[in-house]
Order: sequence, then structure tokens, then C-alpha cells
Amino acid sequence: MLSDDSRSRLRRRFSEQIVVCDGAMGTMLHSTGMPLDRSLCELNVTQPRLVRDLHAAYLSAGADIIQTNTFDANRLRLSRVGLEDSVVELNIAGARLAREAARDSDRTVLVAGSVGPANSATALSRIPPGMRAEVLREQIAGLVDWVDLLILETFGDLDSLVQAVEVALEETDLPIIAQMTFGDDGRTLRGEGPAAVVAVLDRMDVAAIGANCTVGPAALQDVIAELAASSRTPISVQPNAGTPQRLGRQVRYVHNTAYFAAAAAEFVGNGASIVGGCCGTTPAHTRAIAKAVSGLVPALRVQRLTSTYPDPVATGSTAAGTAPDRPTWPQDGGFVIIAGLGAPQGPDVDGFVEQARELRAAGAQVLAITEPAPPATRVGPVAAAVVLHERVDAEVLLPAETADRTLPALQADLLGAHALGLRMVVCRTGSPRVAGDYPDAALPWDVDSVRLIAALRGLNEGQDWRGVATRERTQFVIGASISTAAADLNREIERAESKAAAGAHFLITDAIYDADEAILLLAALHARGIDIPVIASIAPFESFRALERLRNEVPRMSVPPAGLRTPRRPGAALSDVVEASVELIEKLRGLISGVLVQVPRASQQPAVDLLGRLSGFGVRR
Repeated sequence: MLSDDSRSRLRRRFSEQIVVCDGAMGTMLHSTGMPLDRSLCELNVTQPRLVRDLHAAYLSAGADIIQTNTFDANRLRLSRVGLEDSVVELNIAGARLAREAARDSDRTVLVAGSVGPANSATALSRIPPGMRAEVLREQIAGLVDWVDLLILETFGDLDSLVQAVEVALEETDLPIIAQMTFGDDGRTLRGEGPAAVVAVLDRMDVAAIGANCTVGPAALQDVIAELAASSRTPISVQPNAGTPQRLGRQVRYVHNTAYFAAAAAEFVGNGASIVGGCCGTTPAHTRAIAKAVSGLVPALRVQRLTSTYPDPVATGSTAAGTAPDRPTWPQDGGFVIIAGLGAPQGPDVDGFVEQARELRAAGAQVLAITEPAPPATRVGPVAAAVVLHERVDAEVLLPAETADRTLPALQADLLGAHALGLRMVVCRTGSPRVAGDYPDAALPWDVDSVRLIAALRGLNEGQDWRGVATRERTQFVIGASISTAAADLNREIERAESKAAAGAHFLITDAIYDADEAILLLAALHARGIDIPVIASIAPFESFRALERLRNEVPRMSVPPAGLRTPRRPGAALSDVVEASVELIEKLRGLISGVLVQVPRASQQPAVDLLGRLSGFGVRR
């Protein structure tokens, strides 16, 4: 263990000699067959020999610093696997294993306590800064008596890293290496450049500032050069082996030790004095690094004047500027009338816009895009919604379906929609796409509607899907779907409760064909305490054949016999359809905050008549 003056002594060592750090812990453990969704720090107590042997392999390869297997060992991350009460035990166990391996080495080596961000990048919920600090404090307190220094690693935004450094400085006198993760653009996940990072961290008592994870060596060379040119503090770097390839429940990286060795020498030339590896690197990479930097000394560094630093993002805040008003359903206290249209399936955008204008004139306060059945060739929902928003001057309800999509892609699309003025989003899980002879089971299913709702709520609160603070907050009004015709009512209520807890501002039903069945579900929502507005969808002009399909072909749907009765049978008078629809909504009116009428192109005039009738409902009673 190091003495009380360890911070200054270790900082001096990092300034005067090149130090080799170890490589990946997580991906090495995954390569032994551990599933990607397992908490790896649990292995500190369930398979201690495996962890200790990996430390020994890195030491044998030439590592001067080994990091404990505790990156994910905090209360929030462990709660996902039911181990939230084992924080101290797992951190001490991880530190002891690394310490045992270090004692068996024939060299003097350092044991670094690995601490990652409090939030997992895939966490469903966001946590306030105060709780985040306590989560970090608990983990750090479990490590400090067993390690020589702390490595705070893979932080995606400056605010979170600064908070972690502050907590560590309060808890211990140990040296601290503070590492951020940068992308291919040379900026943090939040968008801060290296000079902005230095401008803040250089004023804190850390032993080294650095970069790790996310990208390989090529993208970090310029980052390290800029960190070194801007900072008086020693610089560390631990890049990934490159871009991962996912193979089932495993990930693979290229074997590139010769390339890594050359990159390590270049990092030293650019100003780094601590060089190691992150995801995908192995003891072979460590051996190559150690050989490449043997005999090298830290490069002479000429610091820029601090006055040239750009203004850093203010620490202690989760987003720039003041928080916007909390988004709400746009017709608070009233009964909203929505007309739903399918996105155009061809170049006839003008006809699509004219249809929307007619529906607006008939009484629709809001327009909605209803997703056509894929894989039809069509204009995308975002593009269709933007056209209506700009050319009809209307608020538009945008559907966002997670089936076959990844959360980063969905976030990118929806941030683009927000930038173009769209605010209202209805989140749905959707169904597998069928394009040919069989649904593609290999397509990604890493997100459902609940996770998308939580991600949009996070953007409203100033954090992206990874838990990284954003520069600005969004103002999404978040909707979630609910089925009144679900075969399992209890399951549907539980899902609605999860959606509301995740951040949904309102619920929107599937097409209602039976008022009594809908009342049963709506009353159950109220009894469960789910007190958010509900919009009732109706599809009164749907064909009889379409209803038969819902009843007999769609899983978990239970269209009642009443839904198949006239006036929807072929030949029924459309005026009777309008009257029946008004009667249905009148029955539901005390339980709902509005209605969405799904409008097919073939039934424009009856839909106009229905919207006119419904617009007279006025303020909700």
C-alpha cells in the first residue's frame, strides 16, 4: 500500500516514466463463456480463481498496474441481478484477488480500484445527482482500504466524472486517475472536447487524466495529443482493440497486437505516460505494449496558456440553460379530437396534405400518423409527420415502434423529429417484420416500448439513453399504447403501470369495438392508480374482413363478437357507422380525455362527418 503522500509521489512517477496498465477484464471474462448480461463482479466470489488467474496473466505480460474486477460493482448496476446488498463484499473480494496476484508477482506493481459510472448505459431510469453520488461513495468506500489508487473510467460526460472525482477526494487520500470516453469525432459522448475536459480536471487533485474505451487507438491519438498539450497533469490512455463483432451471446475483436504495439509508442510520443488497453485487449496486447514502450520516457510537453481553453460546460448541472416546462398533453382539461392517417405509400404527398387539411377543417385538433402494415413501400412516419406539421400547421402524433430497431437508432430518429418541431410520440413495441418466407429472428430486439419511454423521459430530463448528460433538454410529450381487447387483462394493466412509471404522459388505446370491454379496462386503470390521460382509438370504417383478421390471426387480441356485428358488415349504411361511433364515445366519455379516429382514404367524407359530430363534445365533463 502507498503512503499518505501517495498522490504527489505517484503523479511524479507518471511524469517521469512510462507505466503499463493492464487490458480488458470484462471481454476476457466473456470470452470464457460468461453471458453478456451477467454481472461480472459476481465472479469475484463465485469463481475467484478465474479472476485471479486473469490478473496474474496481465502481470506476467508486463503490466505495472492491474485493475480490480469491480467496474460494475455498485448498487444500481447490481440491483439488476438482485445483488444490491453485496456492494461492499464484491468490491473487497475483487480488490483482494488483485492484491493476491500482485503479491505473487516478482515485480512491484500497483493495484487500482476500478470504478465505472453509477448508471449503466442501458438503465431504464435516470437518477438524480445526489443519489448518484451516494452510489459512488458506497463503492469507493469498499475499495479504498485494499488498493493503491483508483481509476475512474469510461465516463461519458464531464459533469459525471467531476462528481465522481469529488466523491473520491472526500473518501480517500489515494491517487486518482480520471478517464473519459471519447468517440470517433474526438469528443466525449456529451460533446466536450479534450481542452474543455482539461480546463476542469486540471484544477482538481488527480494523478492523471486520460481516455479509455469506446474506440480503438487511431481515434484516440489526436485526443491524447490535445490532452497532453492542454494539461499539466500526466496523461493515460486505454483504447479498445477496435470495433466489436457480436456473435450470438459473445463479442469478438480483431487480433491486432503488432498494431497495438506501434500505437502504444505513438501514444507516448503524443504525451501519454500510462498506456494500457480496454475492451477486446488481452494479455498478448499488454505484452506487446510493454515491449514497445520499454526504454521510452515521457515526451517533453509544452502546455498552452489556460486562457486559450474554450469555456467548459458548467459542472454540477445536467444540461445547459434552464429546464423547460414539464411537457404535458396539449389539451389539458379538454377533450381532444385526433384524426389518424396512414403515411402515403407513394409520391402523392399533395393528396395526403389535402386530406389532412380537410380533416382539420372538420374539427380535428391534432393529426396522427398511423403505421401501415410493413413491409409496404411508403414514406417514413417521421417524414410524413414533418410534412403535416409544416404544410398543415398542425400538431402531429408520431408513432415510434421498437420492433427490429436499436435504442441508439430510435433516439437519433426522434431527436431529428424533435429538431423539426415534432413533440408528441406514441411508443409501441410492435411485431416482428415479415418480408418473404419467414420472420427474421436474428434482427435486433434489444428495446421495447417501456425502454423507449424511459429513454425519451431521460432526454426531457437532460440525459441520453446511456445516462450521459445532454447539452439541452427535449420537450417530448410521451404516449404509450394499451389494448382494450387484450386476452390477458391483468398483464395489460401491469404493462400500462410499467409504462406510466417509465415516464408516459398519456395512454392511447388500440381500436375499440366494444364499449363495455373498454370500460372494464379503463376502470381497472383507475383502480390501479394509473392517473394519466387516455385517448380512445376507433376505426369505425374498417372492413369486416379486417376485424375477422384481428380476431383470428393476431396474438393476444380478443375482438368480441359485438365488434363483428353490423353496421360494419358489407353494405351497411355509413351514416349508421357514424351514429354508432358517436354512441360508443359517449359511453366512454367520462373515462377518456379524447378520441383518435383512424381515417382510411376510401372513407374521407364519412370521417369528416364523424369528426364534425365529435368536435361538439366540447370540454370533458
